[in-house]
Amino acid sequence: MKVIACLFFCLILCSCTSIFEFFEEGFYFDEEKFKSEWNLWKKQDIKNYSFTLKGKLPHWDYAKAKDYYGAILMFGYEVEIIVKNGIMDSFEYIGKTPSSEPEYTSISDMYQKIYDDIKSCERYWKKTSDKGCLLSKHYKIKYDPKHHYITYYEPITNTRSGCILDTDEHEVTVSAFSTL
Repeated sequence: MKVIACLFFCLILCSCTSIFEFFEEGFYFDEEKFKSEWNLWKKQDIKNYSFTLKGKLPHWDYAKAKDYYGAILMFGYEVEIIVKNGIMDSFEYIGKTPSSEPEYTSISDMYQKIYDDIKSCERYWKKTSDKGCLLSKHYKIKYDPKHHYITYYEPITNTRSGCILDTDEHEVTVSAFSTL
């Protein structure tokens, strides 16, 4: 009985290890899930809605605003967006006001820009044999089960020990979605 329990434990441990190794090196994007959710979003044809977007943007003058590690300084933002006829009608920042309009102006715009960024990164991974500091790139994406918009997006980059990346990639959340 102990031998069977030990074998079972080793089997679980090995399968968990292979799951973690999956993200150790290489590029991963669940394109099938992403496109499925995007198509379900489009199929609903929701044209009038509002939502709150929360994320980070590079400091307005990041050439001068690098910290002592050389990383791009980012500041958090939160913005309420109203979409009419599928196009951003208005937006209002909550708290700090960046000097630009929101990085995503509608749910459709968010899907398109995220997809374009991911596909650009994928082309880089396929084309470039020496990734330098980069070990892996994957994306954590969550979707609303009812309306199929992205509720959470986070690009995750793993690097070799001792490497520091100068990037403005960041997580984004969507909340308070409401049809008008």
